[in-house]
Amino acid sequence: MIIFKDKREGSITVWLCLVLTVMAALILGLLEAARYEGLKSDAKEWSNLTAESLFAGYQPFLLEEYHMFFLDGSFGRKKLDIKTAEDKLTLFLNDNLILSGTSKGIQMYHMDSKNVEITEYCLATDANGKIFEKQAANSMKQEIGVRAAEKLMNQIKSVTSKNEPEKSPDIYMEDAKSTLDTLTEQKDQEDVTPTGPVMENPIDTVREIKKRGILGIVVPSWITISEKEVSVDNCLMKRDISKGTYHQRVNCGWYEKILMQEFVKTYVGNVVNPKEDGAFSYGMEYLICGKGSDKKNLEKTVNKLLLLREGMNYLYLQTDEEKKTEALAAATIIAGVSVNPAVIAVVKQGLLAAWAYAESIYDVKSLLSGGKIPIMKNSVGWKTQLSNLGAVLSGETAQESNGLKYEDYLNVFLYGKTVKQIAYRSMDLMEWDMQNIKGFSDCRMDHMITGIKLKTEFSAETLFLGMFHNDTIGKYQFKEQTEYMYGE
Repeated sequence: MIIFKDKREGSITVWLCLVLTVMAALILGLLEAARYEGLKSDAKEWSNLTAESLFAGYQPFLLEEYHMFFLDGSFGRKKLDIKTAEDKLTLFLNDNLILSGTSKGIQMYHMDSKNVEITEYCLATDANGKIFEKQAANSMKQEIGVRAAEKLMNQIKSVTSKNEPEKSPDIYMEDAKSTLDTLTEQKDQEDVTPTGPVMENPIDTVREIKKRGILGIVVPSWITISEKEVSVDNCLMKRDISKGTYHQRVNCGWYEKILMQEFVKTYVGNVVNPKEDGAFSYGMEYLICGKGSDKKNLEKTVNKLLLLREGMNYLYLQTDEEKKTEALAAATIIAGVSVNPAVIAVVKQGLLAAWAYAESIYDVKSLLSGGKIPIMKNSVGWKTQLSNLGAVLSGETAQESNGLKYEDYLNVFLYGKTVKQIAYRSMDLMEWDMQNIKGFSDCRMDHMITGIKLKTEFSAETLFLGMFHNDTIGKYQFKEQTEYMYGE
C-alpha cells in the first residue's frame, strides 16, 4: 500500500511539473509577444523623435524675420550636405536610445540602432516654388479665410476684367502726330499761310513730358528714392539651383496664391511703405519687375501703372460726350477747318490719348502720395484740362477716399506673375537679407530643407524566450519609414 501510494504521489508531481512548464512557456511567450509589439512601437516613436530632433534646428533668422521654418541643409557651409544631416540623425537617435537605458529599474525595451538613411528630401525651391507657396499659404490661413481671399480676388478681377482699348493710346498719339506732320509738310510745299485760331498742341506737350524722367514727375517731393542695388546675376531664377529628391504632389490654386501674396506683403516693403533694413526697400516692386535696384524696379512699376491708368482713362473718355466734343473742337483748330474730317478724327483720338496720359500722371502722383484712384473715373473725378495738360507737372494732388490704393494696384500686377516668379523672388529677398547677417553669409534658399523621408533600422535581443533554453530566434530587426514636413 505504501509503495502504491508513493507511486500515485509521484505521478501527480510529474504531471504538475509538465503543466507548470507549459504554462510558464505560454506566459513567457505571451510576454515576449507583448514585448515585441512594444519594441516595434518604440522603434516608430524613436524614428519620429529623431526626425523632430533634426528639424528642431531650423534656420533662426528666417523664423525670426519671416516666421517660416526651414532647415539649413548646408549646415553653415556652401554646399547642400545630406550626409551631415544623416550623421546628425544618427547622433540624435543614439543619444535618445542611451538616455532611455539610463532609467532606473529593468529595461525591457532596449534597442540598438543599425542604420539611419534619408531616402528622400524636399527643398524650399522645389516644384517651381509651390513648396514655398504651400508653407506661406498655410501660415496665413488662420488670418485670411476663403471669403476674405475672395474679396481680394474680386478686387483684382475688377481691374483685369476691364476691356482694353483696341490699340495702345500711345499709338493713337503717334498716328495723330504723323498725320499732323504730313499736313505741315503739305502746307509748306504749297506755301499756305494758316488762318483761323491757333492753340498749343496737347500731343506735343505730352511728348515733351515723356522725355523727362518719369520718377521726377510722379514721386512726391518728401520721398527720397532708394539707391539700394543688388546683383541679380545669381538670383534663383537665373542660377542652377539644387533640387530635392522628394517629389511631393502639391495642390495649390487661386486661394493659396492670394495667401502667398498677402504673406509676402507683410515682410517686404514698397515705395509707399519701404523696408529700410532690407536688401531692397521696395520689395514688392522687385517681385513684380525683378531688376537689380530699387530705382529700376520702381521706374518699371510706375510705367506699368501709367500704362494701366492711361488705358482706363482713355476708355472713360470714349464715354464722355462733353470731353469728346472738346477734343473734336481742339482737333479742328490744330489740323485746320478745311482738312478732311477723317484726318480730324485721327487727330481727335490722339488728343484723347494725350489727355488720358496726362490724367494717368495725376493718378500715379496721387497713388504715390497715399491716395486712392477708382478703376474707372467719372466726370466729377476727372482732374486735368485739355487746354493745359502741362499743369499736371506742378499741380498738387487731392486725396481721394474712393478707389484702390497703390498697394492694391501692386496686387494686380503681382497676381499676373507666375507662382515661380513670386516664390523665387520672395526667396531672393530672404536670401539676401539672411546673407547680410554674420554667420549666415553662405546660406542659400535652395539649400533649405522643408521635409524628408527617413529610413531607420533597429535591433533588439529576445528576452523571455531564452529563459529555459538557448534562444533559437536570435535578434529582432525593425525597419521604420518616417516622413516629416514643416507645416504639416
